[in-house]
Amino acid sequence: DDAPEPSTPPDAETQKAPCPKARRASIGFVGGGAMAEAIARGFVAGGAARFPDLAVSHGSDPATAARWRALDVDVLSSNAEILDRCDVVFFAVKPHILPNVLTECGAHVDVDRHLFVSVAAGVSSSFIEDSLKKSAQGGIAPGRPGPGAAPSNNKKETEKNTRVVTVSTPKVVRVMPNTPCLVGEAASAACKGSAASDEDVTFVVELMRSCGLCLNVSSESLLDAVTGVSGSGPAYAFLFIEALADGGVAAGLPRSTATVLAAQTLLGAAKMVLETGEHPGALKDKVCSPGGATIQAVRALESNGFRSAAMEAVLASATKSRELGIESEKQHRGK
Repeated sequence: DDAPEPSTPPDAETQKAPCPKARRASIGFVGGGAMAEAIARGFVAGGAARFPDLAVSHGSDPATAARWRALDVDVLSSNAEILDRCDVVFFAVKPHILPNVLTECGAHVDVDRHLFVSVAAGVSSSFIEDSLKKSAQGGIAPGRPGPGAAPSNNKKETEKNTRVVTVSTPKVVRVMPNTPCLVGEAASAACKGSAASDEDVTFVVELMRSCGLCLNVSSESLLDAVTGVSGSGPAYAFLFIEALADGGVAAGLPRSTATVLAAQTLLGAAKMVLETGEHPGALKDKVCSPGGATIQAVRALESNGFRSAAMEAVLASATKSRELGIESEKQHRGK
């Protein structure tokens, strides 16, 4: 049976609560794309970090590097440098790219120091753990001479700043965020791997709450469903806003007016769900007067498969997320 619906709205403190602990972390991003930038901007806007305290590796794209430098973020040339500089490392790359990134980073892992946060859809924490362990075997991990410290040619100093890696399981937390991190209204979920502690996942959840809502889900298998609902969800919302605005234009409204009204309508409706704790169906019924305009509009949506289309979109995204993870792991293991 379905779980009962919540009778009270979520506690506001569980939705947005940047923590002092989050501000003390040195945070790096492996991958400098749209999601990494949205998360970074959200952290800064939410008070969990400052741009100069963040670092990013950009690959070989000069435009990406320039965009991050304009934010005053420390732009590094390699993923290994991110691990050398940062305690909390976000893997913000596509699923098919992540295996190669893990291979490159493994020899620089310090399991006592690093906490890895992966936002790659579908790729399991166990795969990330195993890949980092495998690539770390026989490697050495740099110590912490400090951000910006140049490599030394002095043998004794080099030995002092390196140590043999103990090949144990790295701490990994998976997160599925979404792009409204950019405006402090993310809907994210997190789940810890086998070596991460409750404290580790709580830290990540609190960090993510600096840019919106973040929930700690009990099972990693649920993250594919999270991808379907909230990870991909902004695209559904944007599409619906555009369709509402198109309808408004067809009915005679100027485009700008129709778009603002459509967007604010979704924002207001979402706040009613979150703040009243009432079931969305009950709130919908309150708008639908007998024989009125709204119930006729709902009838038109239902007759055109609106509800079914939304459900199928979630399932399609969740399925693709699962497939992306399987394909990524299979390709890497086949090498």
